[in-house]
Amino acid sequence: MQIKLDGTAILPGHSAGVEAFTYGLLRGLAEDDTHRLEVTIARGTRESWRRQVPDDERVRWTEVRQPLRADARLGGGLRRILPGQLRSAPLAHRMVTLLRNRANPVPPDDDRVTLYPFGGVPARARRSVVVVHDMRRFHLRYDSAPITEIFARNIASADALVASWPHPYQQLLRTFPEVAAKTALIPLPVFHARPAGTATEPDPQLLLYPSSTAAHKNHRNLLEALALLPEYRLVCPGPLVEPQAGQLTARAAAPDLRTRVVFPGFVPVPALEQLYARATAVVVPSLWEAASGAIFEAFSWGLPVACADVEPLRAQVEFAGAEVSYFDPHDPESIATAVRRLLADRPRYAAAARRAADRLATRTWAQTARDYTAVLDWVAGGRPGPVPQSPFLTPDVVGGSTS
Repeated sequence: MQIKLDGTAILPGHSAGVEAFTYGLLRGLAEDDTHRLEVTIARGTRESWRRQVPDDERVRWTEVRQPLRADARLGGGLRRILPGQLRSAPLAHRMVTLLRNRANPVPPDDDRVTLYPFGGVPARARRSVVVVHDMRRFHLRYDSAPITEIFARNIASADALVASWPHPYQQLLRTFPEVAAKTALIPLPVFHARPAGTATEPDPQLLLYPSSTAAHKNHRNLLEALALLPEYRLVCPGPLVEPQAGQLTARAAAPDLRTRVVFPGFVPVPALEQLYARATAVVVPSLWEAASGAIFEAFSWGLPVACADVEPLRAQVEFAGAEVSYFDPHDPESIATAVRRLLADRPRYAAAARRAADRLATRTWAQTARDYTAVLDWVAGGRPGPVPQSPFLTPDVVGGSTS
């Protein structure tokens, strides 16, 4: 089978969880010699991709222009200086989309199935599979209206949809019940699992929150909570998304947080692993996620977790069979209290993390790629019968009993 993956929206070092997902899936797909894979990426990013994904005879790379990229001088500069209302204005967003579509035309006679790992890219291929990681755009309105419109069009027009976890899968079907017959649930492995044999030496004062600085990640309230926890330090690795990054680093430089909070930006995997090996706990204040990669990674490293008491994170913890210390993400006092509760009983929460890690360790990228290939084959074959579901899941999860 000929598979095309549209990676033009994935900017190495800037795309957070979607980036880690795409790398892992491509590595899994590249292990299978029964199909050929073409990956379309933004011009100038090939070396970064090749460091993450094997470049063998089964992978063909095609670079295309991506005007006004976030990591380019012009695109990044405009994001820093333009007011948020103007950046998200429908006309501005549609102009950028039009420029990018013209730079990346779709052949009208293309028979390949195209996989879109990010649902905010217009799925213009004749046959498409779109990954819908979460539904916050339809319920919390964190993104601009034009991006939400692109998601809605993709959901309606795609030949198949894939969700990664039970909560966003069920939410997708509640919001768009008409797409149930073409929607698959394919869980993912832990993005940055603890390598076998890795030694850890936790620093009892070090807290960790790996995440981009996007607004819904809620660093602002986490920093205010840390101001109430003067005995702890916090490291927040991840892409520095403006304008939040500038605001957060300015707050971290204030006298009550100075020297205790670090925003190192995107870090390579070895550096991230060193942070997990040193941390005493992971704190996740995010207001909404499909599923938090940081939570699953913390479980893999046997680290206790304090996290926001929001519906998708509760569903994620339940799926993993874990126990965490919950808090109200809008209340810094609640966050601080949850951290103290967590570390006052650290052995119990760490043991719960290790139990969850045992369950999550049974999922691999090779298995995930096989599940995706089954959906791609289903589309290529004219969608005969029901859409293939992952054997990693029990029928009651797909049926919605965990909603």
